[in-house]
Amino acid sequence: MDQFSVLIPMKIPSEGKSRLVDVLDGPSRKALIISLLERVLEASMNSSSRDVYVIGGGFEVADICRQIGANWLNSDSGNLNFDVSAGIAEITQAGNGTIYLPGDLPFVTSEDIDSVINRSENGDLAVLVASESDGGTNCVLFPYQTKLIPLLGLDSYRKHYEYAVDHGILFESIRPAGLLIDLDTEDDLKKCQRREKGFLGNVGII
Repeated sequence: MDQFSVLIPMKIPSEGKSRLVDVLDGPSRKALIISLLERVLEASMNSSSRDVYVIGGGFEVADICRQIGANWLNSDSGNLNFDVSAGIAEITQAGNGTIYLPGDLPFVTSEDIDSVINRSENGDLAVLVASESDGGTNCVLFPYQTKLIPLLGLDSYRKHYEYAVDHGILFESIRPAGLLIDLDTEDDLKKCQRREKGFLGNVGII
């Protein structure tokens, strides 16, 4: 039976969420990034994954990982797919499959992550979860020693889907509720405020 590790790539918190620059100042964006990461970490740590890795984000993120008991991998490559590939290589060395999660999922739960693990049928299938808004990918389960590679960025869900089909990789696509929304834009922020009362205060934005 395959074991899985969660992998969360991060930018340095003070440098992220540039698409929110018109609605949030620098300290507010940084507080948002850290709060969202803490939500994703909590859900990941409480899931049935074996362990949790964060790659990148600098020493502030490393400190958060140390406090919560997650593993931190240093990277300042600035290349999301490179970082995810490096994380997968590290996790594969331990004999585990990898669950990629972005660090900006406001509503992810441990049950959402477990539903991805369960859908993989013990690692026989890769699993894809599309973002509800922008054609991105909000979760990929990479089975142990899979041929599937990270193709994150613009239109990434279609790229993962087509790569799997073209390479004969067995996969399922599912839509767990807490994995559909990632917070990148002003529209995403408004959606989060509608869904969770007091959202801005809850994520440290006064």
